[in-house]
Amino acid sequence: MIRAIDHARLKRIFDKPELARLLERLQTRFERGIDGPTLTLPNPELAERKAITSLLGRPPGSGRSIRITIADLEGVIQRGELAPDLRTAVELLRGPLRDLASEKAAEQQAWQAVFDAIEADVKPQGIEAWLDKLRTDGLLKRLAKGDPNTATILLHQALGVISQLPGQGQTLSTLAASTLGDAHALDSGRPVATLVKRALKKIESSEGLKNEQEENDREQWASAGILVGGAITSTVLVLNLPVENDSLTGNIIHQARQHGEPLWLTLRQLVRDPPQWQVDGRTICICENPAVVAEAADHLETDCAPLVCTYGQPRAAVNHLLSQLQVAGAKLAYHGDFDWPGIIIANGIMRRFGAKPWHFDETAYRQAAANGKMALKGRPVTAEWDVGLTAAMKEKKIAIPEERVLAMLLNSLRLAKEKS
Repeated sequence: MIRAIDHARLKRIFDKPELARLLERLQTRFERGIDGPTLTLPNPELAERKAITSLLGRPPGSGRSIRITIADLEGVIQRGELAPDLRTAVELLRGPLRDLASEKAAEQQAWQAVFDAIEADVKPQGIEAWLDKLRTDGLLKRLAKGDPNTATILLHQALGVISQLPGQGQTLSTLAASTLGDAHALDSGRPVATLVKRALKKIESSEGLKNEQEENDREQWASAGILVGGAITSTVLVLNLPVENDSLTGNIIHQARQHGEPLWLTLRQLVRDPPQWQVDGRTICICENPAVVAEAADHLETDCAPLVCTYGQPRAAVNHLLSQLQVAGAKLAYHGDFDWPGIIIANGIMRRFGAKPWHFDETAYRQAAANGKMALKGRPVTAEWDVGLTAAMKEKKIAIPEERVLAMLLNSLRLAKEKS
């Protein structure tokens, strides 16, 4: 029986740099509840090897690891009257041992309580899938920095914002101030903003829609009737779009159409005063370059079929308008530059909005490339709607901007108008 515990001697024997790794491994073993007769230390240094084998009373050996029998080590502790057992010795040397299994169980229980407590509030919003995903992907835990209490606050704040959606075209800062008391609480990167945007209908991820984060934010909030920064600078160029003239925006578009005049529409107009589009079953042509719109207005005026311009990579206003037209029953048809960036844009628009090619296939390309001189540069991209187009572009190595086929496009727009 151990008569006394000599703490000072225990520390003198074990509290050495060459035994630090052994003590650390023992601490980990006890805290994690690992049970086993042996412990292995890989790649020991010479001083470490000598200290351990001396402690156990055996030759140093020369292997790539040291294998220690737990019972032998505990026997050294007890025979030397250094501690009642090995666990107590480790606690005396390293401090109180944690019960990691119990801590993990308690943490899991605390996080389960976070989600259970708010489940009834989420159900009326119809976003149970949002909460289910937050349960499993760790986003909420990261935003709350691992604190269940903070997570509960964030969830309630997010639900407070979601309950106010869809908005009626108010600004994001106004929504943030009225629901959270901070005009910047829904700025990009803020925790509540991240949670709310997760709950909104997500923007489809595709090659053709890799805009800057600011534009993604604009579009995502716009889909919920909220304007980022007033949405004045995000615009889309249109010509002759059919619309009811029973609202301010609708009347502006109608008047422009009456005169065959191009018109820039802001995202603000499309969200705050959404037009009543008269496009069910009608084909709406989409081009990439504003030069097509300008030439169509100059030469065709009111005799031009409805036309929308992406002005390169589609931005928030363009995507929002195309979504509105799609919902209103329009048939979308796209033409762009015959180059690799143009194919990327087309892939995105066709995939997302169900657009069909408008003189934008292998046949049209080969006809245009017959007299083309501009070299096709960059990395090839597969045209998802026409793999033959990609093969032809690789073969010809000619880029065809829309301006080179203006005559053909204008004729197509005129004929489409006549048929409508």
